[in-house]
Amino acid sequence: MDEDARNYRVVHRTHYVYTHESSLCHNQLHLKPRDLPGQSLRNSWIDIDPKPACRFPWIDTFGNHVEFFSIEQIHPELTITSRCTVTRHRTQPPTHCGMSCLELAESMLDKDDSERLAASEFLFDSRYGLRAPEFEAYARSKIDPTMDAVEGANQLMKEIHRDFQYDPESTHVATSPSEVLEKRRGVCQDFAHVLISCLRSVGIPARYVSGYLLTHPLPGKEKLVGADASHAWVSAYAGPAGWIDLDPTNNMVPDWEHLTVAWGRDYADVAPVQGVYVGGGFASLQVAVDVMLANESDLV
Repeated sequence: MDEDARNYRVVHRTHYVYTHESSLCHNQLHLKPRDLPGQSLRNSWIDIDPKPACRFPWIDTFGNHVEFFSIEQIHPELTITSRCTVTRHRTQPPTHCGMSCLELAESMLDKDDSERLAASEFLFDSRYGLRAPEFEAYARSKIDPTMDAVEGANQLMKEIHRDFQYDPESTHVATSPSEVLEKRRGVCQDFAHVLISCLRSVGIPARYVSGYLLTHPLPGKEKLVGADASHAWVSAYAGPAGWIDLDPTNNMVPDWEHLTVAWGRDYADVAPVQGVYVGGGFASLQVAVDVMLANESDLV
């Protein structure tokens, strides 16, 4: 195996238990990783219990793998188990793009450039990625508009990591980025939305990336089965340098321990599992994720 490549096995189990039986549910999945420069999807399986009446895959407008399924029978529980194997290659992210933050923002007005036109889709407001005065003020207090755009985006990532506290009890899935900016605390999803909102507010396109991160146990401790989780980070458009990834939760440029599943305007575009059900009362949710290094022989 190439010393600059790693193989991974990922198991992602989502389990719903209803307080009353559900008679029908429709769901959409973003669980199959993308093929990208530096990342190769080897295999992917998604098991659903009970067996769906129908299921079909497609590619969405952002190029992500999506699958829809419908269960049309009485069911007290629902379990979705995604298994995939991925090869990740070490890459060298750019450190400069040759354009300042201000120059990049001004260049986005060039509608004759097809690449910039496509990137401009990620400049506009979305449900959790908002251009607003408070985000512009925060961003401008942290970065100089004359800085190289790659340096500026990285600096903003570092400042968010420094200013915000990781606190899983402080937010929920629908918490707005404005509330997170005010509280200065949240989880990876929240930090990604704040960074996206800040970048868009100063004219830099930014998209939300969902995926997985290989975690490491504390020294002397064993890695716990099911203790991993889905992760989220940001990809910012840097003109000549293309798209650059930024992980404000961990204050790092994502490397070969980050596995990309999907990207969109924000979490609402790429939630791992989202849908509706009829009946069922309330549903409790349990999610278990395992990200493991694998041998080449394990991927066959």
